[in-house]
Amino acid sequence: MARCFGDTPVSAKVDQNMHEFLEAEARRLSVSRAELLRRIFDVYRESRREQLDCPHCEETVVMDVRA
Repeated sequence: MARCFGDTPVSAKVDQNMHEFLEAEARRLSVSRAELLRRIFDVYRESRREQLDCPHCEETVVMDVRA
């Protein structure tokens, strides 16, 4: 597995289904779970800064995770 490019730890509690999903995605991408989470956070940050474009329609994607 590849190492994570960050150096500051972050943790979260998730349910078993999410844990299994994250583990499977990290294996699929051949990265550590920490690196997968860093990449997900990067995409979210780009979205919040309105710097993420849809690859299909080229519209700006802004994620809002409010419940």
